[in-house]
Amino acid sequence: MTRIFVFSLVLIFTSVINSQNSNNINEKLYNEAVSLYERGDNVKAISLFKRVLNDQPDNINVLYNIGHCYLTTNNRSDSASIYFNQAIEHLAENDYNTEFGIDLFMSMASANQLQYKFEDAIVNYNQILGFIDNDYIELKEAVNRQIEICNNGILLMKTPVHLEVHNLGNQVNSKYDDHSPLINVDENMLLFTSKRISSYSQIMDDGQFSEKVYVSKLKEGRWEKSEILSSVVKRNSHESAVCISADGTELYMLISNIEGQNLYVSNYDGETWSEPFKLPSGINSIYNETHASINPDKSILFFTSDRKGGFGGLDIYMARKLPNGEWGTPRNLGKHINTQYDEETPMIHPNGKTLYFSSKGHNTMGNFDIFYSAMNADSSWTQPMNMGYPINTPDDDFFFVPTASPNKAYMASSRFEDNQGRSDLYLIEYEEPYENKLAVIKGKLRSSENTAWENISILVKEQGNDELVGEYKPNHANGNYLLILEADKKYDLQYQGNGFTPISSQLDISKEMTYHKNAKTITLDDVWVKEIEKPAQDTTQISEKKEEYKYTIQFLTIDQFLVTHKEFATLDPTQIMVYKCADGQYRYVFGQFNSFKEALKMKQEVIKVTGYSDPFVRYFWQLEKMKVQE
Repeated sequence: MTRIFVFSLVLIFTSVINSQNSNNINEKLYNEAVSLYERGDNVKAISLFKRVLNDQPDNINVLYNIGHCYLTTNNRSDSASIYFNQAIEHLAENDYNTEFGIDLFMSMASANQLQYKFEDAIVNYNQILGFIDNDYIELKEAVNRQIEICNNGILLMKTPVHLEVHNLGNQVNSKYDDHSPLINVDENMLLFTSKRISSYSQIMDDGQFSEKVYVSKLKEGRWEKSEILSSVVKRNSHESAVCISADGTELYMLISNIEGQNLYVSNYDGETWSEPFKLPSGINSIYNETHASINPDKSILFFTSDRKGGFGGLDIYMARKLPNGEWGTPRNLGKHINTQYDEETPMIHPNGKTLYFSSKGHNTMGNFDIFYSAMNADSSWTQPMNMGYPINTPDDDFFFVPTASPNKAYMASSRFEDNQGRSDLYLIEYEEPYENKLAVIKGKLRSSENTAWENISILVKEQGNDELVGEYKPNHANGNYLLILEADKKYDLQYQGNGFTPISSQLDISKEMTYHKNAKTITLDDVWVKEIEKPAQDTTQISEKKEEYKYTIQFLTIDQFLVTHKEFATLDPTQIMVYKCADGQYRYVFGQFNSFKEALKMKQEVIKVTGYSDPFVRYFWQLEKMKVQE
């Protein structure tokens, strides 16, 4: 009969290896140390374990536990090796082929890997293959996989990538975990996630706090002190920022609460980020969705999920936006991208073609490595390429955020010397891994009428090719638009929309227009659009069709229905609507608008009357999706 051996690299054994080792052990102190480790407080746990070790310096179980405390502490794998090695020296040979013995050797190998001692780790793994039973099929496969990973590490370190690393500084970073950096196209606004203390957060077992989203602005070359993005946070959940759209109007978030892990989007109305709206079923599911990334024209969403039907663990999926504005059925990116292991943090490059992601599969040099792959015209993918050492390490490396500049990215790490505490945010400059150069194009639409910019699209095609490069939308509030296109090419632009006279133009992007650190964007001349003159309305016919409004102003979310409206009594009561929503909250909104600009203008009146600082323009269809169906 085939035996399957399941092992863990982070087991903490509360029982000792044999009765001799248990003599005179301070069980109360020992159990307290184990409890501290389980809560993530490694520093205190190590202190208590060492007090126990003073009484029994050859206690294998205590040595093992101290080793694991160091193994799960930032940059302390060298100390872990010392204690694992001592434990192995005291372990009887007939205890090698036990759950404890195998885990101890696996832990020693892992510590060597984290120190880039791949040859020593291979020796440890071969030792395990030498003493385990032949019918431990799953364990043998796992050990051989680790040997393969060590060989990957040896090869990748022979051709390191030149890398310059810049810590974003103490106005951004803290002594807590700061991760998931998101940058706008001008690189002057940074959104990120932090486990630092705040009035919105709850303390966790490891001494950090629940995740919240923060923002920092770049002024005169320096990052200003980061502030919590209060309009998107709640008290009883973790909120992580995972992606910001190229035009800076959509923030995608992971929210973890009693409902599980789900993806949300917050819209920026030019002044305020809206309350996050849960993405629809199909993207979200009863399983865990952990990350998302939107392409530059917001027509494709990439996301991760551990739903059934994948290749194993977390897989990357993509969904295309349909002509009606809804998301189509997601599809798995396939075996070229996804493996039997986890894939995480997909991030589409501003070119809309190159996908960066982290994987425990492919030719990783240990745990998660960062890879990139290009999407072909038929939506298939090229073979993923490892970003190389030292961007990748034997530890977890993920959330790599490329910019339009060909050799700059943002990422989080705890391994660099100028680290402020735990994980910090960094700007990195590296050797360019691919050839496509990009240009960032800005423009502005103008009109003599009170034009609703949301009704206009900008279609971009490469000259001589009828295939659509992208369909971009201007900012609903001001008519500004942003295009990210490959340089050294010529394009046809079409500005069009129902009720507007189409306008065509050509755009020649030379190599000199490439987005660089010092010359960032190209600004086009303003484009004047004109509405088609509408025929006189026939007043003899009365339309029975009810007008459907697009926007409203949400100014209050509360968990109970208000009997009196003292704070907003001067608002026109006929324009106030209350939505009872499925999450138990009541949402108060004011007004009905077909134009985003009209809604934004009225928002200022709502702020003036109510004194509230955070009303925002919201889509009516979102409220209809959220409300309790009577």
